[in-house]
Amino acid sequence: MSGFRLKVIFVLVLLFCFLTAREVSSESIQKIESFETVTSLNSTELHGWEVSTDEIDPIAFSKSYLSGNKSQKFRTVKHKIPGVYILKDSDPNTKTAFLIKKFIAPKSWSTAGLAVRLGTISDKDETYLNGVLIGKTGNFNEVDKPQAYDKIRVYSIPTELIVKGGENLLIIKVRGFFSKKLGIEQDRTEIGNAFLVYKDFYDGEYLKLGFLIVYSTVGFFFLFLYLRKRSSKENFYYGLFTVLLVIYQFLRNQTKYDIGIDLIYLKKIEYIAVAFLMPVAYRFNRFYFKFPKAAVTNVLDVIFILIGCFYLVTNDVNLYSQVNKHVVQMLYLPYVGYMLYYLVKRLIEKEKDALLILIAVLIVVIASTIDALTTRNVILFPRLLVYAFFVFILSVATILANRYVSLNKIVEELNEDLEKKVVQRTRELNDTLTEVKTLKIQQDADYFLTSLLINPLSTNHNRSSVIKTDFYTKQKKSFEFKNRTYEIGGDINISGNIKLGETRYAAFVNGDAMGKSIQGAGGALVMGTVFNSILARTINTELNLLTPELWLKRAFQELQSIFESFDGSMYISAILGLVEEGTGRLLFINAEHPNAVLYRDKKASFIQDELDLRKLGIPGNETLFSVKEFQMENGDVLILGSDGRDDILLGMDGDSRILNEDETAFLKRVEEADGDLKEIHSHIVKQGELTDDFTLLKISYIPVLANGLSYGEDYFRKELKTAKEFLRTNEYTKAIEVLENVQKLRIADEESLWLLGKSYMKEKQYVRAENCFKRLLFIKPDQSEYLYYLSYCAKINKNYAEAVAIGEKLFSSEPDHIRNLINLADLYRMLKNFKLAEDLVDRALDITPEYEHALAVKRAIGNSSAGIV
Repeated sequence: MSGFRLKVIFVLVLLFCFLTAREVSSESIQKIESFETVTSLNSTELHGWEVSTDEIDPIAFSKSYLSGNKSQKFRTVKHKIPGVYILKDSDPNTKTAFLIKKFIAPKSWSTAGLAVRLGTISDKDETYLNGVLIGKTGNFNEVDKPQAYDKIRVYSIPTELIVKGGENLLIIKVRGFFSKKLGIEQDRTEIGNAFLVYKDFYDGEYLKLGFLIVYSTVGFFFLFLYLRKRSSKENFYYGLFTVLLVIYQFLRNQTKYDIGIDLIYLKKIEYIAVAFLMPVAYRFNRFYFKFPKAAVTNVLDVIFILIGCFYLVTNDVNLYSQVNKHVVQMLYLPYVGYMLYYLVKRLIEKEKDALLILIAVLIVVIASTIDALTTRNVILFPRLLVYAFFVFILSVATILANRYVSLNKIVEELNEDLEKKVVQRTRELNDTLTEVKTLKIQQDADYFLTSLLINPLSTNHNRSSVIKTDFYTKQKKSFEFKNRTYEIGGDINISGNIKLGETRYAAFVNGDAMGKSIQGAGGALVMGTVFNSILARTINTELNLLTPELWLKRAFQELQSIFESFDGSMYISAILGLVEEGTGRLLFINAEHPNAVLYRDKKASFIQDELDLRKLGIPGNETLFSVKEFQMENGDVLILGSDGRDDILLGMDGDSRILNEDETAFLKRVEEADGDLKEIHSHIVKQGELTDDFTLLKISYIPVLANGLSYGEDYFRKELKTAKEFLRTNEYTKAIEVLENVQKLRIADEESLWLLGKSYMKEKQYVRAENCFKRLLFIKPDQSEYLYYLSYCAKINKNYAEAVAIGEKLFSSEPDHIRNLINLADLYRMLKNFKLAEDLVDRALDITPEYEHALAVKRAIGNSSAGIV
């Protein structure tokens, strides 16, 4: 009997377990009451998701399952969604997993469409409902590039796929991007009315975009304020922080997938923005609350710049993530520490703004910590940083608004007293103005007397018919005295004539005394007095027996000793020199003055590259100076000028002046003005505003010919035309006479030199002709005709080595030049290189058969090779 009872009890226990298991089993499948609203599919204690790393055919399995076959040949484990599924180390090759959700649909519904929201899936997915693909993101064949690992999936569901009132099977094939992690990582899963699902999705994203538009407006507003007032650097860093925040938050927004840029490039920008957010936020606080500089943060700034460069040049998002987690977030800590320390310090100092910023910083720090833990999968929590940043921006905006209100209040208080202050200040200003006018009249009288002394000293007394000198002066300081306008300054020009031995010279000086207006005028007065005295004494004393070099040295030493006696209160830069009338030889000394400019053949250039002297009056000059020499040619023009020619105000950059720093710009102005002094000044003032005294001294070398005529363009052209007429009538001797005279006028004129060389050849003066063609090659080194005639003349003059070298040069550039081939063949015949000579003449005959000169040379080669002279 007892055995029977035990059997009954055992059967009852088994029955109870079976019924309980059935009940639990039935409860493990989620039942959806209605599709009119949105129902969460997130895991709960009653129902959840399953995950399998085995390979599953979603279509075949779904058909089998829905047909009643509940058995499955793959392993599954329960998994909480949303949440990351961590792959085991035992499955190192596993890249794909399958998420399975079973639910029971309502028997009926009236909504027109259904949709499912699946949160952010770890990169690529294929989503099947009841064996039918309803959505797909990413390409499973591309494994190295991230495609959508932070994209929220929302897929529409055809209503005919749903099994009404029965079980439905949702299978998601997932392939992760990051190692050992896959699944639905963030957001939420839900199913229901398509309109409500999509509306909720887009409302959330557009709301975030609305915040970003507000942030952008604020950021660019403060950047604009910084442009208006560069000293307020806190405005710059606050605006930059806000712009970086907008970039970062936009790249966390789902609408970024609509702009058509690969995710890898969006992630580059996102990680760069994240890297710079904290350094920029720290700098805003440092400049606003006047934190002292810290060497640690400067080093960290450099590190973050290097990290940003690293993000730019690499394409490994896995590496980006590791650097962000283990480097960037760790390096944030010193910034946070410094900010909290100084904010607490300012709070103790009772600075009200510090409290608001401190609270905002703490909120951002807490939110960042929670987001970092979520990213590291330590906890699962919605991202809070976007809201924390809103608090931070609102706090800063409140502080800046308060400061603006305070400034307005101060302005209003000032406006209340403005009228009284204006009356008082106007009275004081009138009194001061009267006093200033009195002083101005006295000052202008002093200026006038000084200008009366300087003007007779700054004179152009040069009367040479060969050396012409012209002055142009524009002093910076102008003044009125007795209703007339005068100028005064430290620049001075002087010229005159002296005779040393039997040679006549034009003497000149262009100087620029140190200081403005009356101070500079004092230096110019001394220079004018002493130099004019030297010129006068040269006429009646033994000075006229000196050589020009020694005369210049004596003049320099006298000026140096006088300016040095002022003990540093008066210096002057200057170029002083002599030009020999008969030869155009220029001797000069440059004492720290702008280089002299040579204007020759429409081109301007400096005649001196280095300066070896300091200004007159600086001790030690008398032992360092040397006399420089330069040979002027017919028609040359020298232009000397003070540094006012270079000190041009080009414009303004905020409060800073932009000055010309290119001394070669003056060369361009000389060329544009064709050496005319007034035109040079006009072109310079078109470039910018003069900021200093401006003087120019022009020295022109215009030699007188034996027939008494002066150099000029009309004369040159007339003589050249005459020479051509003689050549046309074969009067070569007369043509040579005219062309030699023309060459004295312009030794570098190509046309006259060419005609002269041809004329010498006609008169069989091959040595002179050879020299002409050599000079022509200096003008045009690669001109084929010049090369040929030089080689030909050298051959006639028996300069065989030179003739061959020139001929070969022409052959390398023009191998089919007939006359050169014949000339070279004849040269090699003379040098007994008959093989090469024959090759060259054959080449000429191939180009032009039956060419008489070539045939003659070929016969000569044959005769020479056969021993016939």
